[in-house]
Amino acid sequence: MSFLIRFVRHWIAGETPGDAIASAKKKNRAGLGAIINFLGEHVRDKIEAQENVEKNIKLLSDIEKEKVNASISLKLTSLGLLIDKRLCLSNVEKIASVASSKNIFVWIDMENSPYTEDTIDIYLDIFTKFGNAGIAIQANLKRSENDVRRITAEGGMIRLVKGAYSEKKDIAFFRRSEVTKNFSKLMGFLFYKSASFAIATHDEQLINEAIEVNKVHKKRLEFQMLMGVREELKRQLVSKGFNVVDYIPYGNRWLPYTIRRLSERKSNILLIMRSIFDI
Repeated sequence: MSFLIRFVRHWIAGETPGDAIASAKKKNRAGLGAIINFLGEHVRDKIEAQENVEKNIKLLSDIEKEKVNASISLKLTSLGLLIDKRLCLSNVEKIASVASSKNIFVWIDMENSPYTEDTIDIYLDIFTKFGNAGIAIQANLKRSENDVRRITAEGGMIRLVKGAYSEKKDIAFFRRSEVTKNFSKLMGFLFYKSASFAIATHDEQLINEAIEVNKVHKKRLEFQMLMGVREELKRQLVSKGFNVVDYIPYGNRWLPYTIRRLSERKSNILLIMRSIFDI
């Protein structure tokens, strides 16, 4: 349990919006941006989903008041996607509207494959209405090439991730080398077709590849990493003038979040060790 607590403190800002804002300010002082995520998923109660809407709107007000260089990230199952797609869309619209009025960017997190299609549909609706939003796409899913093409054709902004969820072999790449290869392929497409996008990985090989390719394309690149992971690498990238952003989760749902992260993929155990000992 003591190891789990140490892990949580390394990866989670705390339980309150104030904890997240304080962590974001610290990152800002070090030259990094921040993406703040209020923890909570798989909500099946309308009242709880509405409470999560209100908490995210309050977070937007805190970001504006404290003048923090931060965006927010939303998981749609925390906002009613498991209850009703239209309800979820309405809830996300409320948050995105407030964010737009405050000039704060909104990221839509991608959850596991049963929610991929609905998540993209809702994202594109929000993007069309407000424009201040991006979406995570997972390189481990075989469908992601078509999804990237669809989103970029609409002008949307993508955060490219490897994907942390365990998926069936018929819909996902299983080997780590296959996921890395597909990440590289999708990244190459984005260099040609997207004005700006985010590379969200701790894989130094892929980061270096992006840097080299961008010497030709000169896009507005953003490197995103989890709070507490590869801190030295972040410092090196910032010192070289690259835009680096920390993903900062907070909330009292840290235990289920942590257990899920540990159980999703065996590779997360190595990631935890790297994060704690910065190797």
